[in-house]
Amino acid sequence: MSKFGQHKVTWVTYVLYVQLFILLTGIDQFTKDLITKSFAIAQVKPVIGGFFSLMYVRNKGSAFSMFANQSWGVKVLSIVSAIALVVVLFIAFFVLTKFKSTRLCTCLIFLAAGTLGNLIDRVRLNYVVDFLRFDFGSYTFPIFNVADICVTVSCIVLAVLLIFSDRFIPEIPFSSDKSEEEKHD
Repeated sequence: MSKFGQHKVTWVTYVLYVQLFILLTGIDQFTKDLITKSFAIAQVKPVIGGFFSLMYVRNKGSAFSMFANQSWGVKVLSIVSAIALVVVLFIAFFVLTKFKSTRLCTCLIFLAAGTLGNLIDRVRLNYVVDFLRFDFGSYTFPIFNVADICVTVSCIVLAVLLIFSDRFIPEIPFSSDKSEEEKHD
């Protein structure tokens, strides 16, 4: 019987993760394309009056538009995103192969898809398309997109998994070979 969050890993598992990665990135790019073709910049269309609306904005920075006014911002963020994407995909592959933790791997795939979605925008457009707007009275939450949702949700779930690692993540052996030998003696 497998541990909670662990499953037998076959080639089908890898194919499913690749499909999930492509699907999430595709949904992000599709929704951004739809907005850019249907909206003028800064155009607002209320969905739930006074609470949720669609609004096309161009974010030249990172989260919450940090570094948006820096000439080097998009280039540096693109390089950092590309490196992060490769690292996260490598870790996801390693986690799935070595520890067979499908929950952890799923979180990492969401994180990678969100990273790629915004990286595509930065490289292709020199900005990120944001369009989901929430208003709470006079406060407007920073406008975001599907890729941002993937990144945020995966980070929250990863934090929960790490806090409760003995329940959700298989035990990762940190002991050396020498200590393993001592246990068997």
